[in-house]
Amino acid sequence: MSYNYTVPKRKYNRISYRIMGIIFTAICALQFAVIFKGISHHIMLTGIFAFALGAYGIYLIMSSLRRQAFDITYTFSEDGIKVTHHYGETNYNYDQVDFITMIIPDDSMLFYLLNLKAGKHIYTIPFTMKQELCETIYEFVNSRIPKKEED
Repeated sequence: MSYNYTVPKRKYNRISYRIMGIIFTAICALQFAVIFKGISHHIMLTGIFAFALGAYGIYLIMSSLRRQAFDITYTFSEDGIKVTHHYGETNYNYDQVDFITMIIPDDSMLFYLLNLKAGKHIYTIPFTMKQELCETIYEFVNSRIPKKEED
């Protein structure tokens, strides 16, 4: 028995992050050009402002390239968990899974979340209007995680 679940991500979100990152980085470059030409009267303030804009622009561009920005397919099987993402796939056996938690924000909410830590990665898996599937996957994975004895 195995369960497949895909978390779709919108392409236009990635594009808008990249466009905004390019705009902030371009404004940063213009501000530094103003500083180096000697036009600015407040060099320190303009430099801090330009650095902050450039750092935020680079952050936006890099966040649009991370693996969680693309569609991710999770396959929960008897052997382990396979995470298929834009950059390939990652396989985890249940010995590598540190914990799984189910988050129920409120009974009137329409979504549930699973937090899964496997290896060095933490995955937050949203289940919109799929309460039964979320609970089934949680119980399926939680029963296969080896329990660690505490000293």
